[in-house]
Amino acid sequence: MKRKFFFFDIDGTLAVGTPGNQYIPESTKLAISKLKEAGHFLTIATGRSYAMAVDYMRQLGFENMVSDGGNGITIANELIEIEPLN
Repeated sequence: MKRKFFFFDIDGTLAVGTPGNQYIPESTKLAISKLKEAGHFLTIATGRSYAMAVDYMRQLGFENMVSDGGNGITIANELIEIEPLN
């Protein structure tokens, strides 16, 4: 199988429910796990700040993330670059 690249938003995609009362469905966790086991590249892509998104990243076993509306880059669990909006 060819390796694919998947980018997931948090709100309304990985996490469902109303703000402040969001949760990640078990079916989502299972699907993410299967994609990871198949060797695909998985990334969270969110407008949230790194601080507001990193717990979701870790909870779901992601190692990569584009945060802060594209201004933060995390690769292999390392925050490579971040330039907050002024």
